[in-house]
Amino acid sequence: MRTVVLRAIAIAALLATVDIHAASLGYDPKADPFAQYQQAISQASAQHKLVLVIAGGDWCRWCHVLNNFVAHNADVDAAMHDAFVVVKVYVGDENYNEFFFSQLPAARGAPHFWIISPDRNVLSSQATNAFEHGSSGYDKREFLDFVQKWKQ
Repeated sequence: MRTVVLRAIAIAALLATVDIHAASLGYDPKADPFAQYQQAISQASAQHKLVLVIAGGDWCRWCHVLNNFVAHNADVDAAMHDAFVVVKVYVGDENYNEFFFSQLPAARGAPHFWIISPDRNVLSSQATNAFEHGSSGYDKREFLDFVQKWKQ
């Protein structure tokens, strides 16, 4: 009986962790992407950074892989936030944010990156598959080289 209870507790804890992790990706289908973008442009201008818009959602396997990759590599996280003001914009069944994304170069798939200057010029549209390493992760060197290329 005790083994069954312990297993049930372990499974419940695991499921709670998965739910919390999915919710923590930062893609909110109810958020106003234009407000997010305006805030990021203001912050980027004040901090002399670029804006990195990332399209994705909790439904996206590679968005989870990207989130885990950044979370488990402090140097990647620091480099990204040193170079960019990051804005995650939801795209998916709950909200395609069509009008917002129609203002940017077309993208196929998620996650997808757009790099935008504080004066609102789109400098790059980048699929993240260029940084993939195998079928389950990202290449750290490729990712850091990408960030370094854009650091101002």
